[in-house]
Amino acid sequence: MEWISPVSTALGAVIGVGSTLLAERLRWRRDRITQAHATRQQLYADYSASLSRMRTALSEYAHAVQPVEERARRVRELFLAPGAYELRHQLAILAPLEVIDAAQAAFLVLRETRDCLVAGADADSASYRELDEAFDGAIGRLRAVMRRDLGVSDHVVR
Repeated sequence: MEWISPVSTALGAVIGVGSTLLAERLRWRRDRITQAHATRQQLYADYSASLSRMRTALSEYAHAVQPVEERARRVRELFLAPGAYELRHQLAILAPLEVIDAAQAAFLVLRETRDCLVAGADADSASYRELDEAFDGAIGRLRAVMRRDLGVSDHVVR
């Protein structure tokens, strides 16, 4: 009966070490989920802001009088400046497919707007106004899927 004491001690040690390892694993997993959520939240904010800056730049250009010979270069320059291309690559890695699709749709509307301006449209052109309205819908859908992915409530307290 002298073996019961060492066996119970060893069993207690195994249970103690095992429970500590399990607790650490759960804490590590929770920390990774929290970090991934925060990363997506920042990426979504950065991408939305980038699209907004792009839209503002294109809108300002559409309302300004610009020399025709500089049009294509200037519009492309304004389109690239906010960095949305780079952020789209990060979204493709980190975001769920629903967010990627909505991000692509919003981006494509702005790219069509860029092409419309390069072709000679201005703020009074019907094609430009249609694209501007289409962007409002696309960015609204994008924000909705981003909010859903982040678990943000649609209920607004006023």
